[in-house]
Amino acid sequence: MLPLTLDRRAGLSLTEQIRAGLRAAIADGRLASGARLPSWRDLAAQLGVSRGTVRAAYEGLIDEQLIVSSGAAGTHVAPHPPSRPVPPAVPEPKGGGVFAVAPVGPLPFQLGVPAQDAFPAKTWSRILARAARTAAVQAVRYPDFCGEAALRHEVVAHLSVARGVACAPSQVFITAGYTSALGTLLGCLGGLGARCWVENPGFPFARHALGLAGTRPVPVPVDGEGLDVAAACATAPDAGFALVTPGQQAPYGMTL
Repeated sequence: MLPLTLDRRAGLSLTEQIRAGLRAAIADGRLASGARLPSWRDLAAQLGVSRGTVRAAYEGLIDEQLIVSSGAAGTHVAPHPPSRPVPPAVPEPKGGGVFAVAPVGPLPFQLGVPAQDAFPAKTWSRILARAARTAAVQAVRYPDFCGEAALRHEVVAHLSVARGVACAPSQVFITAGYTSALGTLLGCLGGLGARCWVENPGFPFARHALGLAGTRPVPVPVDGEGLDVAAACATAPDAGFALVTPGQQAPYGMTL
């Protein structure tokens, strides 16, 4: 008795279903080399189909050189190398880089998740479409490694108004995101093996990123103005640099 199940409502013909079932049984080793298959009549009776249906399936497998017909001696599985055992599934690493895999939906009080109902989705889509049309008519070339010039000019204008920072577009570099920016800065600062002040409590992924980069994060308490510098100096005066919240502290929420 072969473990074949046919579905007469499926879009695949009965012949193809029989052929696919036998092919799978041969591939995974349920039908070993040399195993004898039932005759057309026996398998047709077992499955409740016509002998012509089984015969067509067998002939297709013969054409694929998976089975051989030996006349009166019957039909057998053709010689083939033993199937290799399927290796156990290896769990994928969590997250891309330093960030853990996010759940399907945001959890209550989860950090870094914007308000979906407040996000200007229509405006955002319109801007994306306009940017795509602009890029389509421009010359195909390597982009500026510092980032788009127009974007860097806008960043300079924002920093001047919102932060009181005087800088030039040539001093601004656009990265692919927080992880990329942090990795670039750590490389420039020589962060390998150095100690680093981090807010406690603070953004947990930032501390994880520093650990992966070879730094030694030193937790420092925060007060109403952010990281407590006096406490940091007392705890780790030899720290090479500090990683602090640039705007609204998380999770306390004070604006720095």
